[in-house]
Amino acid sequence: MIGLIDRERVDQELYDDFETAKAREALIWSKMSTRLPIEISSALKGQNLLSFCRLDIDIHSNIPHIHLHEKRENKDRWHGGEIQVVIEGNWTTYRSKILHYMRQMAVITPYAQFIFKFVSETPDKNMTIGFARRTDVMPPVPMETKYHPSAADLLLIKRLIGETSKQNLLQFLQHEFVNIGKPHAERLIGK
Repeated sequence: MIGLIDRERVDQELYDDFETAKAREALIWSKMSTRLPIEISSALKGQNLLSFCRLDIDIHSNIPHIHLHEKRENKDRWHGGEIQVVIEGNWTTYRSKILHYMRQMAVITPYAQFIFKFVSETPDKNMTIGFARRTDVMPPVPMETKYHPSAADLLLIKRLIGETSKQNLLQFLQHEFVNIGKPHAERLIGK
């Protein structure tokens, strides 16, 4: 289970928000290894209802299949988001990597609570590890930044040229890239 806090979700936005790279990878891996769907629950603080969705994906056509999407009573006044996924794999080989990944996720998302459950064929090998939420404050939405010149490749430059409203190369360089002032842009053009 991976818990997120205070993310507003409604119908189609539920799947749209879900499409982060790691969650999508988990969904695909689950589908390939167990063929079981994943379950997503979400609710806002103070809501009487929570949204529940059971879905999987057609990995060949990249189309989601929503098996169940409903509103459920929220008696405990729980809020946040939860993704439950069942994945089959070699626990003995990958245990340390999985736990390391969960620790990293807990560090970079202090506003989330993570609970990882390993269920074995023999109950004495079952394991549950939790990473508690360390803050209730969501970080501000990141601001869009300009591209750094060292990250620019030919495809990016072509796309930016097609989208820019700037009329000359000097203005384009100053407007589209971070850390390029007029003197630096003039030097680049002069080379």
